[in-house]
Amino acid sequence: MAFMTCGELFAADFCISDIRISGNKRTKDFTILRELPFRKGDVFTVDRLIREMEVAKEHLDNTSLFNYVYVNYFPDTLMIDSFECIPVVVTVDVEERWYIWPQVSLKLEDRNLSSWLKERDWNRITIGWGARIYNVFGVRHKITASHYFGYEQGGRLGYDNIALNSERTQMLGFNAMALFNHTLNTQAIDNKVIYVKDADNFIDRTVAGGLSYTYRPGIRATHRINANYSWTQLDDTVLFLNRDYWGTESLENNTFRLQYIFNYEHRDYFAYPTKGYFIGVEASGITADKMRFFLASFNFKFQYYKEILPRLYWSSRLNTTVSFKNKKAYLYDQYVGYEDNNLTGYDYYVVDGQHNVLLNNDLRYALMPKRIVNLSFIRGLSNFRKIHFSLYAKLMYDMGYVYNDHAHPSNTLANSFLYGYGAGLDLVTYYDITLNVSYAFNKMGEGGFFFGIKAPIF
Repeated sequence: MAFMTCGELFAADFCISDIRISGNKRTKDFTILRELPFRKGDVFTVDRLIREMEVAKEHLDNTSLFNYVYVNYFPDTLMIDSFECIPVVVTVDVEERWYIWPQVSLKLEDRNLSSWLKERDWNRITIGWGARIYNVFGVRHKITASHYFGYEQGGRLGYDNIALNSERTQMLGFNAMALFNHTLNTQAIDNKVIYVKDADNFIDRTVAGGLSYTYRPGIRATHRINANYSWTQLDDTVLFLNRDYWGTESLENNTFRLQYIFNYEHRDYFAYPTKGYFIGVEASGITADKMRFFLASFNFKFQYYKEILPRLYWSSRLNTTVSFKNKKAYLYDQYVGYEDNNLTGYDYYVVDGQHNVLLNNDLRYALMPKRIVNLSFIRGLSNFRKIHFSLYAKLMYDMGYVYNDHAHPSNTLANSFLYGYGAGLDLVTYYDITLNVSYAFNKMGEGGFFFGIKAPIF
C-alpha cells in the first residue's frame, strides 16, 4: 500500500478483519461479541471506529461481568493485500470479576441508611445467608438462593437470563419466595413511616412467584414483561390501624401483577454515569381481592448526563408516575423515600400519592479521576488484586411534587412543591459500589448529614 498522508489516513475506510478476545477465563466469546456494536467485516472511518470501540467498552462495563475492559485495534499487515480498505484487528481484553458470592449479609431494613442510623432500631435488621452466582456457564445466567432471619424471615430463589434462541435476543427468568415479617410499615403520619411490631407473631406472610420474558434485539433497547402472583396474609392489627392499607378488608389476598418495561440505555456506566442518557417506560396492572381491586400505573424516566468541562459533569434525572385505582390503598401510594425515589434533604421523610414527578439535578467535579491501585500482597485472588477509585464533589438541587387525593391531614408534604439542596462527596469503586456523604437542606430549612451506599453486587 502506498504511503498515505495523515489526512488521507483519517478519510480512508478501515475494515475489521478479525476480532480477538482475551482474558475471559469463564465468559464465553459469544457473550462478549453480543455486546459489541460491530462485527467482523464491518467498514468504518477511523474516527467512527474509535467511537464504536468506546461504545463497546461502555456496554461491556455495563454487563457487570468485568472489572476492567480494554478495546483497541492494530493494522492487520498479513491481510493488507486482501482488502480494498485498510484491514485492522480489534482486540478486546477483559479482566473478569468474582462471580460466586456467598451471602452472609446484615441488611438494615429501612428506607435508607440515614433513616436507620437516626432510629437505630435493631429489630429492623435482617441477617441472610445463601449465594448469588453470576455468569453461570459463562453466558450471563444468574442464580440467587438465600435464606433470611431476623426482621424478615424466609427465602428466595431466582434464575435469570436464560437464553431462548442462539442470537440471545430473547431471555427467560423465574423467581420464587416465601417471606415472613415481624414488623410492617402500615401508614404514614406527620410525613413519617409508622411501623407495627409483634415479636411473637408474624405481621405479614407472603408467598410469591413470577416469570419474566426479555427481548433485546440490539445492544441499547430492552423490552421486558413480568408476570407475578403472590399470596399474602396480614395480622388483623394492620387493618385495625389502617383499613385502607391494601384496598380490601380481607386479611388474605391473592394478587396478580403484569408489567411491561422498556429501557433505552445510552449511559457510559450505569452504576455512576457521567455521559449519555437513559429512557425508561413502565406500565403495570395489578388486580387483587378476587378482581374487586385493580390498579393501573404508568412511569416515565429520563436521565441526561454531560461533561461540560474537563472533570466537571452535569446530570438531570426526571422520574414521573401516574396511577389509577378503584379503592384507596396505602400500599400502592408509597413514593418519595422508597426505593430510588429520593429527594435531597428528605431522607427522614416519606411522601405518598397517586401522581408524582421528581427532578434530581447535580453538578459533580472529579476530585480524583479513576485511579487504579494494585494490591500485590493479595495472592491467588486476581479478581480482587486491582482496585479502582474515583472521588467526586457534588452540588445537588432537587425538586418535585406528589399529588395525593386522600392525604392524611398531618402529611403536609403531599400536594405541595418540594425542593432540597446540598453538597456532598461520592466515592466510586469496583463491583459497582458507591459510597456517599452529604450535607443537605429541605424546604422546611432543616439541615443535616446524610449517608448512603449502593452495592448492587451484594
